[in-house]
Parts: sequence; C-alpha cells; structure tokens
Amino acid sequence: MDNEAFKKSLIQLQPGLQKVAESILNDADWAADAVQDTLLKIWDHRRRMNRVNNLEGYCVAAVKRRCIDLLREQQPSVPIDEEALIQADTTFDDSFEERYRQARALIDQLPERQREIILMKYEQEMPNTEIEKALQISSTNLYTILSRAYKTLREAMDRQNHNSHERE
Repeated sequence: MDNEAFKKSLIQLQPGLQKVAESILNDADWAADAVQDTLLKIWDHRRRMNRVNNLEGYCVAAVKRRCIDLLREQQPSVPIDEEALIQADTTFDDSFEERYRQARALIDQLPERQREIILMKYEQEMPNTEIEKALQISSTNLYTILSRAYKTLREAMDRQNHNSHERE
C-alpha cells in the first residue's frame, strides 16, 4: 500500500478509534490525544505495516493499549466531581434529604458492579485499596468502573435537571 492509500485508511479508521478510546478513558480530549499518538506511531512504522493482515484490528488493539498505558500513568485515582461536591452540601435541610433520595435512586439504577463499588466507597467509606482487595480487581479496573459510574450518574442527573426545567 502506498503512503497516500495508507493515510486514507488511517483517516477512515479515526472516528471508530476515537469511540473506542472514549469508551475506555471517558474523556473526549484525552481519547483524541490517545488516538493521535497511536496513529502517529503507526504512521512512523508504516513500512512494517505490510505484514499486518487486518489494519483496523491492529489499530484498535494499539489504541486500547495506549489508553491502558495512559490510565496506568495516572496512578489511578478517582477524579473529584465538583458538581457532586457542590451538591454534597453539609446543611441537612429538606432539599438535602431530597437530593440524597434522588441520588440514592440513581445509584440503585446503576449496573450491579458499579453500584456495589459506589456504595463501598461512599457509604462504607472504604479506601480504593480495600475495595480492590475485597473484589479482587486491579486499581485500573476500579478506576474504570468508578469513571463509568460517575459518567452514568452525571448523565442521569443532567436528564433529571433538564426534565425538571421543562416542567417549570
């Protein structure tokens, strides 16, 4: 394959690779960086790519590896969700109790593993290392599950807020 055809192939694969990276990293900008880094490396080694039978499969695997490397480099820690902090007001008035009921209802709708980890972390106040040991999972896996749970909760809260604004 000549350089122009190879370049065209990589450009066509980019949107799909972006989706793969976003599903792992849960961040569009970070995912775009991971895909760009990966595609640049592949481009630099394009002469060796003649040996690759399935360019798409090779690129997907390379992007996944790059995403995992990025997560490992982060020394997995749970990102602070500023919205959740704002909503976690320390005053215990009626609105706090209502927000707690709403949040708990959303947590109860999470997939079982995400719900279990969120409850261990916030209700049982277990540190990440204890959760990892109790569930026999890696820190990277814990980070990924928490990130997905936070994203699901944020989206559900946004939908709730949007629906309540429509009613007003």
